[in-house]
Amino acid sequence: MTVPLIVLAILSTVGGLVGIPYAVSSMFGAGDVNVFERTLEPVIYQRAAHVASAEPSMVAPGEHATTPITEAATTEHAAAAEHSASELSEERTLAGLSVLLALLGIAIGWFVFNPRPLRQLPKILVDKWRVDELYNGYIVDPLKTLSREGLWKGFDLGFIDGIVNGAGHFTVALGSVLRQIQVGFIRSYAAIILLGALVVLGYFIYFGYQLIG
Repeated sequence: MTVPLIVLAILSTVGGLVGIPYAVSSMFGAGDVNVFERTLEPVIYQRAAHVASAEPSMVAPGEHATTPITEAATTEHAAAAEHSASELSEERTLAGLSVLLALLGIAIGWFVFNPRPLRQLPKILVDKWRVDELYNGYIVDPLKTLSREGLWKGFDLGFIDGIVNGAGHFTVALGSVLRQIQVGFIRSYAAIILLGALVVLGYFIYFGYQLIG
């Protein structure tokens, strides 16, 4: 792990210089050194850069180029044309403020913890601003309760399993009623047949008297 940590330490220290903004680099005369800013330039049209990089042959008739346009001058002119003075000033102010706040935090940490390196942190910092507690209390726990009480117990066990188990209990109950008829005794079957014959005979006798009357 030593070599990867060394590489990460070097990149975290100086790696940001490849993306240094024009407002900062121009203060030191470095020009536009941000290699990331123009990565998509071949596929994104920029009018200011296009006009600034026009060749002398594209100058309107009757006008003459007073100075030759070199590639470096064209790039510098295009970068300057993309940023107004107010934008550069605002960006430099914010960059300076960020550095000042970082130095202020380092200074505060030095004066607070240098005399007592093992000084106890405030409880809110020990609890990591209680972000995990807020997240668990207002997002994770309500979702768990909804899933357990509503979706599982209410819908799955109550509705889905209720339909399946209800159909099974109904089938068992119906089978128990029908099983009372299948007693397995021949005398019972003969009595049922005789009872059925008497019902049919009584039906015909009743309607026969109705027709005669």
